[in-house]
This record gives sequence, C-alpha cells and structure tokens, in this order.
Amino acid sequence: MSDRAPPARTRLPWRAVAPSIRSEIERRLGWSVAEATDLSGGFSPGAVAELRSADGRAAFVKAVSTDQNPDSPSIARRERRVASALPEGFPAPRLLHGLDDGHWVALVYEHIDADNPIVPWRPDQLDDVVASIAGLAQWVSPSPVDGLASLTDTMAEHFSGWRRLAAGGPSSSPGRPDLADDWIQPNLDRLAEVEAGWDQAAAGTSLVHLDLRSDNLLIDGEGKVWFVDWAHGSIGAAWVDLVFLLPSVAMEGGPDPERAWTRSPFAAIDAEAVTAVVAAVAGFFTYQARLPPPPGLPTLRAFQEAQGVWARRWLRTRLGL
Repeated sequence: MSDRAPPARTRLPWRAVAPSIRSEIERRLGWSVAEATDLSGGFSPGAVAELRSADGRAAFVKAVSTDQNPDSPSIARRERRVASALPEGFPAPRLLHGLDDGHWVALVYEHIDADNPIVPWRPDQLDDVVASIAGLAQWVSPSPVDGLASLTDTMAEHFSGWRRLAAGGPSSSPGRPDLADDWIQPNLDRLAEVEAGWDQAAAGTSLVHLDLRSDNLLIDGEGKVWFVDWAHGSIGAAWVDLVFLLPSVAMEGGPDPERAWTRSPFAAIDAEAVTAVVAAVAGFFTYQARLPPPPGLPTLRAFQEAQGVWARRWLRTRLGL
C-alpha cells in the first residue's frame, strides 16, 4: 500500500443540512448567508462550510445528524463541551453557537483567516506546530476543562490493538497486508506486552487533543498555530499529542517520526514511556484498519492503514526489530 493517505471523501453539502438548522444559524448569527463554501477533507460525514454575509462577515459551521452516522452527533456534542470551556485567548477558534435538536447537532465557530499546513509538510511549518504543541502547556496543564475522562478510560478499548491481534483478532482483510507476511507476527507477543504499559506512561493532568493531523491544524499569516476539532479531548500527558501526530506527518511527506521526535522539546521524555505509547498508537491503527468501515465513512480504514504504515515503522525502530 502507498505511504501516502488516500483522498478524504466529500462531505455533506451545506444545502443538505435541515432548513430549520440553517435558519436558526442565520438567526443566531444575526445575518443571512449570501455565500456558503463547502469544505472537503477530514472524516466527519457531516457538513463543514464557510458562511459569508453580503457585507463580508464570516463564520465556520459544522453540522451532522444521525442520518449520516449514528455516532457523529454524540461526537459533536463532546466537541461542543470542550470548545465551550476553552479559556479566552486559547489558540482555537471561539465557539459562537451550538445547536442541538436531538437529531442534528451544529457548531458555529468564529472564522479564522488561516489555512491548513501545506503538504508535503514544510520543515518551518512543522517546527511551528511542534513548538506550539509544547507551548500549549501553559493552557492545558492542568486541563482547563472540568470533568473530562482520562485517556485510560477513553482509549482503553482502542489502545489494545496488539493484544487483540495476539488473541486472534482480524489479522488481514481485503487490501490490507497479512500480519504473517512481515515482522509483526513473530513479535506479536512482545508488541502486546509493550503496548500494555501505555496507560501508566500516558497518565497526566493535561488536556489532550488526541486527533491532531494537518486537517485539524491551522496556521495564520503571522505563523500562529490554531488547534481545531476538540471532539476527543481527554486528560493525560500532553506529549501524547505529538506521538499521535507524527505518523500522519510522515504519511504526508514530512520527516520520519523518530527523527522528528528526537528534534522536539519532548525528546527527553522517558524512552520506555514513549515507546509504550508509540506501540499503542501503532496497534490502534493496525487493528482499526482491519475492521469494516463505519457507516458514512468509507475511506476511514484506508486512512488509518496509511498512518499505521508509519506508526509501525516508528515502533520497529524504537524496539530495534
């Protein structure tokens, strides 16, 4: 399989959002939508659009219902909870309005004049992003959002991929490599053992984004990095976010994850702890890629496998296999 990510699917268009939701968004904004630009990319099946008024005012909106995916509205509700609690000045677009009629959930954010990082990744932009992740400590340690679950709770099932595979989980599926054909199968018990230490390694009191990729990052004209889409916010060690990000960076033409890690402000973190989390992330992508795609998300598994290629390479390097 290619090391590069497959193209993301096109989202639901703005015009397909329920008229009652569109009207209520206009009412709350206080202006009529003269132009709506649908945005593609990412993996939510709902609508994502930039809205503009006739006089140039703008907002960013996300809207999804159970018709697109039964779990997506709940994910949007979690995002609303985190976004509404972020402190003033936090490097994330400000949530202006949240709508929830029990079927549709819509989130309306301030418009930020910024773009996703350029891919293939430019070294200067990656340096800015890594420095900004380290700089988040002033905002996220301890977490500014009360009552969130710990990583141990939210990821216990997901970060058990190697152990599931060792117990006989799905080792292959159409279009995915058979684990018996590479270095993994002979080392599966060891991978499972290393992975099992991830929860203690990732323990902490920081707000962790847990889904950082280029499409969840914005960089404005002054080089400021903005962090968007906090639907998976949990409590743990802040450095986990960089571990989760680096396989996708390599997938999108950036440096090898180990080289990027050793150049980062987190390079001095306990090596065994980092390896345990790398193992958990690699196991997550490897296992998830072998499952059927969720409703409305036909390209998700291929995207997870593309990240898994680099996560496994990183893990192999750290274990010396």
